[in-house]
Amino acid sequence: MKYFFSSSLDSKVFWSIIILLALGILLFIYQYSRHVDCENARFIIYAKEFTTNKAVEFDDSTTGAKSWEWDFGDSTRADKRQRTLHSYKKPGDYIVTLTINKNCVHQKLITITSTDQYSENLPLIIAPNVVTTGKTVAFNAIKKDGVSWEWNFGESNQIDAVIQAPTYQFNSEGSKKITLVVNGDSQHSASKTIYVAPVTKEEKPKIDIRSYEFEKSHSSFSLPVGNPEKDPLVDALQYIPASPKSVTKKDTLISHANAPEISNEQFRILLQQVAAESKTKEDFSGFICKKYSIPVVVNNKKIISFEQFCQLISGKKIKITLLRLEKNKQNCIEHITIQYKVKKFMLWIKE
Repeated sequence: MKYFFSSSLDSKVFWSIIILLALGILLFIYQYSRHVDCENARFIIYAKEFTTNKAVEFDDSTTGAKSWEWDFGDSTRADKRQRTLHSYKKPGDYIVTLTINKNCVHQKLITITSTDQYSENLPLIIAPNVVTTGKTVAFNAIKKDGVSWEWNFGESNQIDAVIQAPTYQFNSEGSKKITLVVNGDSQHSASKTIYVAPVTKEEKPKIDIRSYEFEKSHSSFSLPVGNPEKDPLVDALQYIPASPKSVTKKDTLISHANAPEISNEQFRILLQQVAAESKTKEDFSGFICKKYSIPVVVNNKKIISFEQFCQLISGKKIKITLLRLEKNKQNCIEHITIQYKVKKFMLWIKE
């Protein structure tokens, strides 16, 4: 009896230890799956103009994040999406609070100005969004009480022009921040970021109008009056088959006049399918107006053409963390900014 009691007691202790150890392992795995490096949270707040009634983009790409809660600081309902848009109705300073996985809290301060105040105090820069290296670009500024003008075109630390409507040629490609100070008021300076694209082989030289031969007067082609005779071509033309109408350059331009609409999420899905080798660059022709050489800024490191980017991601498992599209007046995509990761050895890394 004594031996049976001792053996039974040891068995209960043993199984209790095994159960507690298993529960500890499960708890450790659960906590590890929810682990987030709170000190290195990566989220961005982006807007072209931080003014009232303008959309502000909020996006988070923190590693290990599974739940989000955005508090925009203006007493509106919290948003629980990873990427969202929000607009502010009143000007002022707002503290944006992001809670990741319900325990990591981060805050940023943003300042929203009034649309009226913004337009009155700041000068307006008029310039294209995309230019080409080596080409002369015309700039202009609008300010009611403007007397002096100080332009910096983002390629040096000096003042590049001191007139209201200067011209400039960019020597290097990439994003350039244009800065304008009017009347020496640096506190209310205006800025605009434009993209300088490299020269492509598709650009054709301009026609010199001086070499154009204008149409001559009809009197130069007149013939002397004679007896009327039947033209033999009249009988010959009835035996010549009519040729089909060829597609002219004008028809081609009309077909590309209005590009179809596509959202960032739809464009993101198409890129994922290119990586899976189920789509190619030709599936984007309608959205980029068949211009496969448009610039793509990849992970803030390099600039390549869209065709090269499709070749780069083909056959890889990618995860897109940031995608921004810029379109022209015809709705054609002409500039893409993207950040993505590639899965290698069970880890997501940037290329």
